[in-house]
Amino acid sequence: MAAWANDTLRATLSSFTHTMNDATLTITEIVKLEGEASVSIRKGKKIISYDYNISLKWKVVLGEQVATMEGKFDLPEVSNDSEWDEWEVRTEYGEDEQNLRSMLDQMVRTFAAKALK
Repeated sequence: MAAWANDTLRATLSSFTHTMNDATLTITEIVKLEGEASVSIRKGKKIISYDYNISLKWKVVLGEQVATMEGKFDLPEVSNDSEWDEWEVRTEYGEDEQNLRSMLDQMVRTFAAKALK
């Protein structure tokens, strides 16, 4: 199951984009995808479990190339034991203007994380 899950995650994450208003976030690189997934049967019920540590590079384009911003998206604990809104999401930015950072931070942390889930 782990090989299938890793392949599926890589395919899904590498083609991920999220648009909100005039801004589009795209995953540009999978930096790290570590973890495992398994399926077992107990008392006739299928039990799916997974636990991953994921780091992604992203790029946001605002409008028709009005502004762009790049950064890193860290998801240190993605597991079947937590809901998407319980994930610890860390963001890193390059040397960008502060006003763009605060505006796009909400998209990266909240809206894109929900869509990614």
